Amino acid sequence: MTDNPTRLIIENREDRISDWLLAEYSHSAAMWPGTIFTNVRDSGMAAALEGAGSIVAEDVLEYTGGKGCIILDHQAPEVLSPDDFDNASYIVVGGILGYDKPKGRTRKLITSRFSGQDNLFRNMGSIQLTIDSAVFVARAIALGASFGELEITNEVEVKWDNVHSTLLPYGYPVVDGKVLMTPGLVEILRKTNS
Repeated sequence: MTDNPTRLIIENREDRISDWLLAEYSHSAAMWPGTIFTNVRDSGMAAALEGAGSIVAEDVLEYTGGKGCIILDHQAPEVLSPDDFDNASYIVVGGILGYDKPKGRTRKLITSRFSGQDNLFRNMGSIQLTIDSAVFVARAIALGASFGELEITNEVEVKWDNVHSTLLPYGYPVVDGKVLMTPGLVEILRKTNS
């Protein structure tokens, strides 16, 4: 299977870099070589992301000129398919940490700024994915998998001892029967909830 030339852009829409956000961003960049982080204007965030990918202060619309993009939006009408990558220079994932219930921030902050000319707007099913889960699924589809072939959880309960756990209401890919979680997430949840 050959690599796909479409570049990944993560359009940062968070004000600060938390451990959780850094873990998701780093995992995303590890899965998609040549990742570009746009709209990174905070020097602390830029320093934390150094080495993970290209860091750009411009937002995604300025960086791409508003052309040649696949915008991943939970509210888009069509599901992402391998054919979508044929003429796309970039695939754009919103760098937005989710809430229990989606609030349509990708549509408001990213999608609404792009025209339909020279761009595609696609979803990845009805389940809200984490940033790095969206990148994993997009990468699999870019390399030829259909969305229907991929297994995605509805939610995940993360346990870090016999007493404590956290229910994450997000979709995570399942690979060879195992949930693909953000590396280091269990430790981050343990620290956050201690």
